[in-house]
Amino acid sequence: GGVAVITKQPEVETKKEVTRKSSFEGNWRVLLHRDDWATLDCGQEAIMMVVPTIPHQKAHKIALEAHMNGVATVAIVPKPLAREFSLGFWRLGFTSSLAPDFENSC
Repeated sequence: GGVAVITKQPEVETKKEVTRKSSFEGNWRVLLHRDDWATLDCGQEAIMMVVPTIPHQKAHKIALEAHMNGVATVAIVPKPLAREFSLGFWRLGFTSSLAPDFENSC
C-alpha cells in the first residue's frame, strides 16, 4: 500500500505567446473572480453597476457562476472597453481580469 503522487507541470507560455496575447486588439473577455467577502447579491449589483447594459437576471446568473466556479465571463468586448469594465470591478473591491477572446474575434 504505497502512495502515488501525481504532479502536473505548470503551463508555461512562451514569450511569443505572451506577446501575441498582450498585443491582441480583438475582443477580450472580462472575467470576474470569486472572493471570500462579497455576497451573491453584492456581486450581482456590482455587475449591473459596472456594465449597465446587463439586466438583473443575467447579472444574477453571472454572479452565481463566479460563486460556483471561481470565475465567470461578464462580457466579451473590444479591449479598451474591457479594460474600463475590469477597472470598474477593481474600484468596487472585486477581482477582475482580462483574457483575449480568440474564438469570437475576426
